[in-house]
Amino acid sequence: MSYEPDPNHPLTTAFPYFPPEEQEWLTNELREIINGQLAMGPRVARFEKEFAAYCDVPYGVAFPSCTSSMEAALLALRVGPGDEVLVPVETFIATGMVVSLVGARPVFTEISATTFSMDFDDAWSKITDRTRGAIVVHFGGFISPDLPAFVEKMHESGRFVIEDAAHAPGAELNGKRAGSLADAGCFSFYPTKIMTTGEGGMLVTSREDIAKTARSLQNRGRDMNNPSESYVLPGRNNRFTEIAAAMGLSQLRCLPEFLNTRRRVAAIYDEILLASELFVPLLAGDKSAPAYWRYVSSPSVKIDRQLLRERLAKDGITIDWAYDPPLHLQPVFREMFDTKPGLLPKSEEILSRHICLPVHARMRDVDAQFVAERVLHHTRALGNL
Repeated sequence: MSYEPDPNHPLTTAFPYFPPEEQEWLTNELREIINGQLAMGPRVARFEKEFAAYCDVPYGVAFPSCTSSMEAALLALRVGPGDEVLVPVETFIATGMVVSLVGARPVFTEISATTFSMDFDDAWSKITDRTRGAIVVHFGGFISPDLPAFVEKMHESGRFVIEDAAHAPGAELNGKRAGSLADAGCFSFYPTKIMTTGEGGMLVTSREDIAKTARSLQNRGRDMNNPSESYVLPGRNNRFTEIAAAMGLSQLRCLPEFLNTRRRVAAIYDEILLASELFVPLLAGDKSAPAYWRYVSSPSVKIDRQLLRERLAKDGITIDWAYDPPLHLQPVFREMFDTKPGLLPKSEEILSRHICLPVHARMRDVDAQFVAERVLHHTRALGNL
């Protein structure tokens, strides 16, 4: 195909974007902010309220990162020393780290090849009398169709489920959005994510008790019902700035269009890659609407993905494979828990092969077509096909 690259539409796996009209709005907001309240003001309150409403839950509490929001969720659920929390191994270091930070032990589980989310059968087999709950990751913006049944089973046994929805604002399953499917949902607004505030996160929940504790932990453990400066929990500085909240409000307005673009790009990839029979992508089910933080696919032929990445880079195309190494093989956890390769063979094999293709809010149909065709071209060459 004839293709003209455009620096405004880079073929990268992440590209934060504020449309021109939103940049103008933010410029006006900045003028007001720097002459008024800089943190924890009306914009923060509005962002919390509007994001929670978008997730169809009553409570939202903004945090400086997804990490701090997950830590607050665990503390609100009274997780501490001696407890265990189930965590899948295809996730950012923070998902396991927060469990350790509250004094508990992360128990690493296999992932499903069809969702890259937690393998719930494996997770259930690892439950002990010390298991307090699970953190389920919506990897790539996909919500596992088996999540509702797992949440129900966990609740029946007196255990919680937290959604690590860092990849998934706007993702849906059975008409319900990420963040509304379990006890709490935690989101990331880091620059590589679907919507960004530079740094930032959000805890959303339908549970008033979790929201109340999270609000206290947002403010160093302060008693929010006491007019005096009284602290009732050991906490950190987790406050949110007005500038970040303004960015969040802007990005939330753009989120439906961002998701439309990502889903359109994914549909083009699906059509071209499936027709080739050279790749097996993660596919959305009938009642699922992924957010596509990443477009995930695995080659059905044996190739060297490092060589594939190098060849595509010469075409101006960036691919990656998140996350490497898997969570249980990160040096910190190998040192803490003596984990070794082979502990989770199914996940290790899956994660040794997959790739993630460019997808972001500025990609055009022609960009997706070019990427897919070059991926197939180089795959055929590397596989001698």
